[in-house]
Amino acid sequence: MESTEDDPVIASYDVFLTDSDVSRYVFQYIDRPQELPYNASHGQKPSVLRLKPETGVVEMEVPINTHAGYDTSAGLRFGEAMKKSRSARENAFGMAGGFSAGSLANNPNGSRVKGEAADVEIFDNKKMVDPSSLIRTQALSGRIKPPEEGDPVHMLATIKGQNIHLSPVTAVVQLQPYNHHIDAMDELPKARGGKAKKEEDVPEPEARAVDVKVKGADDQKKWRTFDWVDAETEESWYTYENQMINQKPEELPQLESAINSEAYLDGMSAPRIDPARPDLTGWAMKQNRQKQRDGPAESDDEL
Repeated sequence: MESTEDDPVIASYDVFLTDSDVSRYVFQYIDRPQELPYNASHGQKPSVLRLKPETGVVEMEVPINTHAGYDTSAGLRFGEAMKKSRSARENAFGMAGGFSAGSLANNPNGSRVKGEAADVEIFDNKKMVDPSSLIRTQALSGRIKPPEEGDPVHMLATIKGQNIHLSPVTAVVQLQPYNHHIDAMDELPKARGGKAKKEEDVPEPEARAVDVKVKGADDQKKWRTFDWVDAETEESWYTYENQMINQKPEELPQLESAINSEAYLDGMSAPRIDPARPDLTGWAMKQNRQKQRDGPAESDDEL
């Protein structure tokens, strides 16, 4: 074992706990670089957060930069598909509602796209199409995992001076973009095919497999909507100071350990087996050794 002189203690902190009744969620963006967060300084401040408390589904809308690396023609086609899909689903979020777009432009092949400083104008032969046809926002979706016995307890640490304030995390949610616009595009041929069949003669009935789509329970639950406050705003810093730092540490009771050192080691270690008594393991073996230490008389009685 190395000497502690090679690894001296350089700092000591007092530990305080904050209010555990406050809900704190950690959002992880698994396909987003850490140096490009979703915030106002990067032009992608989330516009809204939606939550279904009963099912734990979380959705967050973020704007898409349509002025750099953006395919306007594809944005129009997907926007058309998204609007038709949203109309069919009565403006429901989720599924094919992962992107939002305004009015739509038909016949994108005959369109001419002109980029302006702050917007895009679409000319379709004889008419001008509203630029809100473009897909401008994308939804990130995830689910809150219900806590189970044995799950780790995550904490958020805030260091202030010589004090560390620990705040329990309610849940860790992984958010990722959903390509719902592709599903919406797949629905268009089916809709067009159904319209064309109405104009033709009704064919003879034939036996065939029927694909029935049932609306899931998650889709039937109602959303709760929350406004998104950017991290660098005064309101955000005020909430941070009050919810992540205990404002009255002198009134907190002193924490006491619920177990002793030996019980802690037993809980962290693998089960112990006595070669002389393989039938005694764990707690039973510990009790047997305790009786042996209490005196030889009790040991003789056992034998």
